[in-house]
Order: sequence, then C-alpha cells, then structure tokens
Amino acid sequence: MITAALKLILDKWADAELHVLTSPDGKRVLKNFDDRLTKVIIYNRKGVKGLIEKARVKKETNKIAYDEIFCFELNPGFLKILSEQRTKISQITQAKTVTNYAQRCLRVVSDKSESQDRWLYLPVKEEGKSLARQQLLEQEISESNYVVGFHPSFSALRKLSFRNRSTRNQKGWPAEHFANLAIMISDYAAQNNKKISIIMDLVPEDRGLGEKIVRLSNKKVKLFIPPLNFERYKAILQRMDLLVSPDTGPMHIAAAVGTNLVALFAGHDPRDCGPYVPDSQFRILRAEDTEHSEMGLGAITPESVFQACKTFLP
Repeated sequence: MITAALKLILDKWADAELHVLTSPDGKRVLKNFDDRLTKVIIYNRKGVKGLIEKARVKKETNKIAYDEIFCFELNPGFLKILSEQRTKISQITQAKTVTNYAQRCLRVVSDKSESQDRWLYLPVKEEGKSLARQQLLEQEISESNYVVGFHPSFSALRKLSFRNRSTRNQKGWPAEHFANLAIMISDYAAQNNKKISIIMDLVPEDRGLGEKIVRLSNKKVKLFIPPLNFERYKAILQRMDLLVSPDTGPMHIAAAVGTNLVALFAGHDPRDCGPYVPDSQFRILRAEDTEHSEMGLGAITPESVFQACKTFLP
C-alpha cells in the first residue's frame, strides 16, 4: 500500500536513489519495483531477537546521510532508529477523518494536488507472464478465456489459537460460499455462451481448503499449487479478469497490477484499508451492510457476491 507513494518519490526526484526499510515480506513485494530502488534494509521485528534487530538496523541506516526521509509508520520506534539523521523526517499522522492508508502515505510525500490520480502500482515482468501463460495453457485456459480468480485464504488461517477467532470471522468467507459462487458463475457462462474459467492459485499449506472448494463446486474451479515464485504470482493475478477475495494482501497486490476486484470486508472500514485504485476497478461488500453482521464475512451471501461479479463479467 506504500507503492503509490514510492512511485511519487521517484517521479518527484528523477535522479534520486531510493532505499526502503521494510519487513521480509516487503522485500519480496518490492523486488523489481524500480531500478532506482537500490537498497532494501530488512527489519524483522518478530520474535525475541527484535531488540537486536533494531540495534542492527539503526547502525546500518545511520551509515548513510539521507537527503529526504519519509516514515509511513506511526510507531515512534522507527523515529528512534533514525534519530542520528540530521535530515527532517516526514512522518504519517493519524487522520482526523477516515482516509485510506495509501492516500495518507501520499500526503506525507507531497501536497494534495501532486498526489491526485496516483494509485497502487506493481510492475509485472515478462518472465512472470510467461510462467503464468504456461501454467494456464496446461489446464487448457487460453488467452481468449475470461478468468475469474478466488482467493479463499488469509495469513492467520492456519493458526489454531483462540486469539485469531475474530480474524477468521473477519477474513474467512466460507468454502461453501465460494463453491456456490463458482456454480453461479459457471451457470451464467453456460447460459450466455461465454468462456469463463474459475481458478485458485494457492500455497501448499492451503491445499485442503482449495480441494474442499473444488469438491463442493462439482469441480467448477481449477486449483493450482505451483512452485512459489512471486513474479509468476503477480502475473497470474494480473491475468485474472476478476478476483474475488476477502480483505487480504493478495487483494492489494491484484489491485496494484490492475485486476478488477470484488472485495469482502467485515470488521474493517474499506475507506481506511480498501484497495486504493479507481472506483471503476472494484466493488466492495461489507458484512455490516447485512442483517447478520455478527456472523462476519459469512453474512455476505454468494448471491450478493455474484451480483457484484456480474458488473465485470462478459
């Protein structure tokens, strides 16, 4: 979600070299972002080694005298890491009204007029596109097929602690709902003589969930568990004409590569953390807009999601 702000930085300072302090996940996402992003400093705050990591990162960052510093974190600990820098640090602030995080990052970099019409952005390399094409062709999905993607998983799905029950409620749309949606889309395709393929591209740990959706949908969904390759994954998301997903990282990645979205929210305000792309690119459904919002995402019916999908289907 910081990619729009990073792109603005590179556009404003055409001769600049960019360094980013981020997590291991951030490094993967920003690989091949731009040739002028020449250094990624990893800060892994997880685990007992957090304090050691903080000292290491502080030492590494303060070796360089930066001309501009932008902090997209509210945590004051990041300012302590950069405390030896003499350059003024421009930091994100709490918004007085509900504002998308990506937009708040843009405002740190520049004034409102310069940040208009700047959206999430990730490049997709030809290497990844080639792998994605091959993956789909092996399942007889050609360039002429309309491709609908499902992303039924989320990062906390495999955690078994009681603490993540609320997360499951907010992030997990039931497998039965995905299966019913697949049947509706397949029936629509048959009735309108359209070539629509429905796919899921999941990591090995989510195989069980994916196979359940395939089974419940009477095999209307094709499941892919390919070798992990982030460039290929970006390309698969970009190849999808439409992605149906809860509020997850892949939702934002798909937005950043230009894919249409039907995004499902519960417990979080999409005005704050929704996809930061033109309104024409997405539809949002919220559990809070149903009669049974206490059910979380499960309150959003397959029928309502299908109606949202129809605004994008051929």
